[in-house]
This record gives sequence, structure tokens and C-alpha cells, in this order.
Amino acid sequence: MQPVVIVNIFSMFPLLFTIYLAKRHLSGSRQNWYYIFASVITIILLFLEIVGSLISRTQTNFALIIHYLSYSLGYALTPAVPMVILFYLGCSTWPLAKKNVLFIPMGLNVLLSILSMQSGWYFTILADNTYQRGPYFWLVTAFSAYYYVWILLRLLQIRKERIVPSKFLMGFVYLLPIISTAFQMATRDEIFVFSTVGISLLLYYLIVQEAQFDYDVQTKVRNREAFEQELLSKQHLEQDYALFMFDVNNLKQTNDIWGHQEGDSLLYSVAQIIAKSFEPEAKVFRIGGDEFCAILPLAKKPDPASYQQRVLASIATANESRVHPIRIASGFSLSSKDAGISLRKAFIHADEQMYRNKNELKRILREQS
Repeated sequence: MQPVVIVNIFSMFPLLFTIYLAKRHLSGSRQNWYYIFASVITIILLFLEIVGSLISRTQTNFALIIHYLSYSLGYALTPAVPMVILFYLGCSTWPLAKKNVLFIPMGLNVLLSILSMQSGWYFTILADNTYQRGPYFWLVTAFSAYYYVWILLRLLQIRKERIVPSKFLMGFVYLLPIISTAFQMATRDEIFVFSTVGISLLLYYLIVQEAQFDYDVQTKVRNREAFEQELLSKQHLEQDYALFMFDVNNLKQTNDIWGHQEGDSLLYSVAQIIAKSFEPEAKVFRIGGDEFCAILPLAKKPDPASYQQRVLASIATANESRVHPIRIASGFSLSSKDAGISLRKAFIHADEQMYRNKNELKRILREQS
């Protein structure tokens, strides 16, 4: 049996495993259906490669027809995998006019793939039923590269959102199909492009799912476990940090009067305000039911008080349009290697400052009432 057949068969198993995982984590999300769709297309492409390899040099009219159809369909679907991944990454929400930048190249590639059965632009099947590249074979790679560029741009945008997988691992997974495609362009040997795509799809999904374990599902910022890992990883570094503590004062009142759904909305709003005020310079964590912490490196000597004021100003702006206003207490402290103040001690000091501010706000509120 040819090596490409063996490799493709075994590449289908991780893809089936990916589909199984994606179906388990659907949770009503349409995005995972796009991921499943991309995996199914890749399985079809792997199957078409197997068919093409098995019937090659079989000199019957039926084998010749199947050979033509398998390559025509294979070329037509090749750019579909990265295009569907773009939908998985959120491009499904684009307006129709913007989606045309994705649909038009795909439609053109499908048309050229069909016409190539007669014209030989992409490929031709010789008299002995063997495959030969056509003069415009590179166009399929160009169409795929077009979508890979869009994927890269989309991943750079997603970096600004809360859930951020490892940049190194994401870069490695992203480069795998690109490197494989480049080798395919440079040589006529089998490079197993779609088996590489299949492995990349599985790795990508596992990396994204693993990254979500460090994030709080409700607020979309990092969770307490990620916070403890951050303190542990930075305890031996020479760099100094500012730690900020924030506590939502009126969460219980909101839950009691307007219900837990409104309380959840309040927590999410606070988390997003804090995250937008600090990121990308700092990492933001939900460390308790209504408590948040931000860790800001002081390498560039930022003014920590300005970040605290930025959060308070953003909350004041948000309260202008909110039915149920946000009320928070805050405090911050600095770690210092020279002064012997560890990151853990700075966290305790910031927490103490935050509670002093919380008590002061309660006192002011009592006096006003």
C-alpha cells in the first residue's frame, strides 16, 4: 500500500477525535459547528487523495472518470478548510458585503477546478491514468494563502480578547500547513498536505480548549488558578510589579433585588471595564466571587495611580447609562525586590488597602443617608 494512503488513513483518526471533542463542547455555540465542518472537509480531502492514489495507473474509463472527479473536487475544496476556519474564528458575524471577500475567491476557485477537467489549468490526467500538474496549479495555493493571511489577521485581533492561547504553540500550529504547502509547491513528491492540516486542526482545538481552563467562564478574564500560577511563576523574577485589587460593593444587593442574572451581568461589566483599562499592559484575574486583581509590570515605570483612576473614570462613564450602577472599592500596592516586598506581600497589602477603601465608602454612604 502506498505511503500516502497509510498516512491519510491514520490522519483521519485524530480528525474524528477532534469532531468528537467539538461536539461535546457545542453548548449551543454555532462556532464549533464550523470547526466540525472544517474537519469533515479535511477528511473528505484525505479520502480523495486515497482514491486518487489507489486508482492511479488503472487504465479503465471508469477509473479515469473517478480520477478526474477526485482531483477536481479536491482542488475545489482545498481553500475551503481555511475559509471555514475563518467562520469558526468569528467571521460568520460579518455583514454579507464583507463576507464577499471570502466567498468570491472560493467561488472562483471552484469554477476553475471544474473547468480544469477540460482545460487542464490546474491538473490533467494522462493516458496511463496518472496525475500531472497544470500550468496554473499555483493558483490553488494562492487562494489558500489568501485565507491563511485572513486567519493570521483574525488571530491578531483575537489576541485583544480575553482568552489567549500560547503564542508559541499557536504559531507552530499555524505554520505547519504553510510549510507543508510550500514543500508541495517546490516538489512533485507527496508531502501529505492534508494530513498535516488534519493534525493542525486537532492541535489547534486542543490548545484553545486548554487555554480556556485558565479563564473564568462568566467574566472572560483569567481565574484564581491562573492567578496563583502567575504569582508562582513571577516570585523569583527581578522585575517589580503593581498589584491592583477591586471589589464590587453592591453585588449582593443587586442579586437580592434584581436577581442573579442581573448580578452576573454586573460582574461581567466590571470585568470588561477593568480588562479594557489594563490590557495589554497588565493581566486581569477574577480571584473571588466579586473580587478582581490586575498585575502590572513596572518595567516602563508607569504611574500605577493613573490605572486606578482610569478604571474609576470608566465606571463613572458606564454608570451614566446603566439602570443599576456599578460601585467598587479599590486599592493597589507595589512589589519591590530591593525593599524585600514579594509579589505575594504586595497582593496582601493591596487587599488591605482595598478593604480600607471599602469601609470608607460604606461610611460615606451611611453619612449621606
